[in-house]
Amino acid sequence: MIGRTVRFLTVAMGAGLLGMMPTAPVRADTVLTMNVVMPRASSFFLGVYQPWKEAVERESNGRIHVEMPAASMAPLPRQWEMVTSGIADVALTPNDYLRERVKLPFLAEIPFIAPNSVAASVAIWRTQEKFFTQANEYKGAKLLGMWVNGGNTLQTVKRPVLKIEDFKGLKLWVATPNMKDAIQALGATPVSAQAANSMFDYMSGGIVDGAVTGKGSIISFQLGRYTKEMTMFAGQLGYNSFTFFMNEKKYNSLSAEDRAIIDKVSYENLAWFASQGFIDQDNLADPVIAQNGINVHQADAEFMKQAEAKTAFFKDRWFEAAKEKKIDAQAAWDFYVNTAQEIAKNPKR
Repeated sequence: MIGRTVRFLTVAMGAGLLGMMPTAPVRADTVLTMNVVMPRASSFFLGVYQPWKEAVERESNGRIHVEMPAASMAPLPRQWEMVTSGIADVALTPNDYLRERVKLPFLAEIPFIAPNSVAASVAIWRTQEKFFTQANEYKGAKLLGMWVNGGNTLQTVKRPVLKIEDFKGLKLWVATPNMKDAIQALGATPVSAQAANSMFDYMSGGIVDGAVTGKGSIISFQLGRYTKEMTMFAGQLGYNSFTFFMNEKKYNSLSAEDRAIIDKVSYENLAWFASQGFIDQDNLADPVIAQNGINVHQADAEFMKQAEAKTAFFKDRWFEAAKEKKIDAQAAWDFYVNTAQEIAKNPKR
């Protein structure tokens, strides 16, 4: 997955020659090890890891160097433990791997309530700051940011899904527990597989009738030859949410000046550029969709009304989680929804 709008300039690390000795790089005052668990051609790398590294190094005038090891230092489900134990300093993780400790940010995954990825990402960060911080769900780590992917579409290999009844009889690949519940409620049979690279095998092998995934998967997972129909939904068929975080002791050990650099390039700033990167990737799929003759449908008002009714349980479920965390569920819900709508109408920082 590739693509992003905001580009940061890299810092030119100086080097000097001493007589006939080989060139030696200038040493940074501080080195942060950032684990890279996602492919380097993905939106995660080009939209999150790389721009954050470049921004830190640029803003610190090279005082801070962000080191990205060639191989991941831990498997995807263990990013939290890797950072909090000090093996790496910085990492990102899908929130599904934090479900035992983190509940509130899943508000951003609920279908149909946030118009687009940028709106959802910035709104969930602002909601985190205003309502969720008191719940201390990220205790043990320094939270640097959160965002969602570009939003889920429904891609099918044979027949279109144009009304709620069309879900019946379909087996659909899904990546998250929330999407499993949504698809089941809509009348189809979900086939769960958190490993994204399994999507191609399932689609190409005829194991499933389609997938709930971002439009950009047409490129990233080479689904263009197999997807024949695509259904888009206002407010998206849910999102996948992610967290970017740092070892708390490492953050606290930095000088006040360097902590200010980390703060400047993280938080809401990260929500903007990370989410836009995923939208850019999705948009790169448009010519591939046209080249492969994929039919794109927009769910009509009646379809949306029925889909919203069948997935209304997400709100009740989230309210229960918020109340357990002693959060004003209604106030947080209203703030998130209203903020997302406002950002979608006026997407300016």
